[in-house]
Amino acid sequence: MRYLVMLAVAASATAEDVDWSQTAEEAARTLQEYIRFDTTVPPGDVRATADFLEGILEAEGISVTRYVSAPGKVNLYARLEGSGDAKPILLLHHMDVVPADASRWDVDPFGGERKDGHIWGRGAMDMKGTGTLHLYAFLTLHRQKIPLNRDIVLMAVADEEVGGELGARFMIENHYDELDPEYVLDEGGFGSRDVYANDKLVFAISVAEKQIVWLKIRAEGVAGHGSQPSDQNPNDRLVRALGRLLDEPFPSSPSPVVESMRETLGALRENKFTNAIQNTTLSLTTLQSGVGDPVKINVIPSVAEATIDCRLVPGTDATEFLQEVKIRLGDPELLVEIAYQSEETVVTASDTDLYRALESAIIRHHPDAVVVPTLIPYGTDSNAFRHKGAKSYGIIPMELSAEIVASMHSDAERVPIAEIETAIRIFYEALVEVAGS
Repeated sequence: MRYLVMLAVAASATAEDVDWSQTAEEAARTLQEYIRFDTTVPPGDVRATADFLEGILEAEGISVTRYVSAPGKVNLYARLEGSGDAKPILLLHHMDVVPADASRWDVDPFGGERKDGHIWGRGAMDMKGTGTLHLYAFLTLHRQKIPLNRDIVLMAVADEEVGGELGARFMIENHYDELDPEYVLDEGGFGSRDVYANDKLVFAISVAEKQIVWLKIRAEGVAGHGSQPSDQNPNDRLVRALGRLLDEPFPSSPSPVVESMRETLGALRENKFTNAIQNTTLSLTTLQSGVGDPVKINVIPSVAEATIDCRLVPGTDATEFLQEVKIRLGDPELLVEIAYQSEETVVTASDTDLYRALESAIIRHHPDAVVVPTLIPYGTDSNAFRHKGAKSYGIIPMELSAEIVASMHSDAERVPIAEIETAIRIFYEALVEVAGS
């Protein structure tokens, strides 16, 4: 304990030499520029973005390596070397973003605009914002010439939003010997007063995520004139089957991670986020049907398709889940296809040096906070690293409202500017504590 206290004091003393307000402003400007690169996937071309990040790093005298996995797909890698034998800490983020419907935004989704104390744009939360925090913690370590006892690696990857095959998974399959981290810091949890529990500031560090199963469901029938209804209308069959599928919640096994949260926090607040981390969920995300462009109202099509985004709580058998889906659909002639399935969930232990260092840094800056490990409802690159034995944690160490948390993938995605400085400091201090000589 005395050793950890000494390290915390050393981290604090070193941090006093940094102009944190200037660092935060620099990071805010960088995030604005970062958002202005449209890295929507598809196509997910991140070459210009990689050039941008590479330019920032090389201007600081930090060498950068680029790994190209396919045309337009670049994975960027930089390293601060330490003197010891301990495995590295990997600061991981993805450069690609999901699509944005500009007609539904109040600002340009790729404008990186400052408005109402926030930086707005696609990727502000997911995950160019966290990547910028990583970058400036990394740069501050370099600028302060902090002696390290292990390497710290900064990596920006492509294609996370479509499964990571040309991003993190490409790096794992082809260059893992150059990474081989003990720890990975990625996206996942966050701090909030109105998401996890009532009347408590909770910072949740993700240690696991739900398994993803994306389904395509296809009904085939007989085309005809809309004036003459038929029992061969694929729309009718599909809609009835989806009603049966979604009519009742799926049973969910209790997750030890969520049970631990309840033991610490008491009853979790009721909202869509806490519902998602406690239960297996299914979301109907697309319906496709019709003939012609624009579609003709008086034509019955021959095909109707739907997609379902399924997220399984740990302990759920994916094969048994799929069997239950088919039973609930109640129509053996429907074609049910797995469009994507992630690996089974692996849980990272929270009794590690990096988890404790993150917890200590958070509480130094937020003395009234409670820090807990959490399960997250969405997928990240971390689970692939967990399957390789790396201890992976996800956190954006900002205090965020439920509204801002819900802005991820929405038409109002944003992060609060006032939280940038503290978030960088939390990452920086945790890294100094775990990797500082």
